[in-house]
Amino acid sequence: MKKLLVAALVLGALTVTNPAQAQERKRGPDAAEQLKQLTEQLALTAEQKPKIEALLKEQGEKMRALFQDRNAPREDARKKMTDMRTEFTGKIKAVLTKEQGEKYDKVVAEQAAKRRKQQ
Repeated sequence: MKKLLVAALVLGALTVTNPAQAQERKRGPDAAEQLKQLTEQLALTAEQKPKIEALLKEQGEKMRALFQDRNAPREDARKKMTDMRTEFTGKIKAVLTKEQGEKYDKVVAEQAAKRRKQQ
């Protein structure tokens, strides 16, 4: 469940390099928008914000690179994505307080449920 929410957050951090494609399929909020949302949802402190922003940008770059490697076998890419999400969640939670971590899990679960309903 956590992985699905993290995946949604990560996908939101991705940017599309081709402007024509950007209009056709917007993947979600960029790192700045995600940071804004997380700040509101988790009451991030001024000290946490730059750390979280750096993690969001790093994850976005990693995911973008993974998606651009079209030669990688699908199962390998899926495994790498799962590993990256797990690592990302750990890094995010290391910056958050225990209470914020619990809220983060709840937010991720709610977003995943909302996406499932839309499909």
